[in-house]
Amino acid sequence: IVAEDLSVSVPDGKNILDDVNLEICSGERVALIGNNGSGKSTFVKTIMGTQELPVTGEVYVGPSVQIGYLPQIITFPNGKQKLLEYFQNEIGVSEQRARQILAGFQFYKEDVNKRVENLSGGEKIRVKLAELLQQKINTLIFDEPTNHIDIPTKEVLEDAIEDFDGTLIFVSHDRYFINKFADKTIEFNNGKTNTYLGNYDYYKEQKTKKIVR
Repeated sequence: IVAEDLSVSVPDGKNILDDVNLEICSGERVALIGNNGSGKSTFVKTIMGTQELPVTGEVYVGPSVQIGYLPQIITFPNGKQKLLEYFQNEIGVSEQRARQILAGFQFYKEDVNKRVENLSGGEKIRVKLAELLQQKINTLIFDEPTNHIDIPTKEVLEDAIEDFDGTLIFVSHDRYFINKFADKTIEFNNGKTNTYLGNYDYYKEQKTKKIVR
């Protein structure tokens, strides 16, 4: 995924992203960090092709890139559907196989009979993650994956990432999560980006060095 002179503007003409140039290579684990409104989610929407604001410059997404996206707010087409029925329909597997997969994401016995609209925030993340990982994807994109989730969901999420051998791109403010998984950190600041070849601790160390100089 390559951005060249990428700018995204709002109707008043202000650039949320301003001549951004960056590259994300296959297999990298990349944290997108920065204050709210700094352009992280705007960049994600742009590479996913869902950006509705005016875009100039170029974004190249390699033809072999297959993206699975876990949004901040998860919704279901039919909230009254029971989890097992929903999952079977989405993945196209037998009831037994659906139960096996869901058990791997900590849905046991009567859990699968909950209506999807009644699932907690953490449970919704686990369902969507289970769904994504049954698809032929090689790039996972998460938007604030650890916000407001319970410990079981965080454990499932971390285990799934450790088992995933593709490219990982995630927007996060969670230092622990960034330190554990990022090998590249891209900071968004006032429409510009800076790339650091390490996790959050490495990023802070490099920032401190700049200030000292």
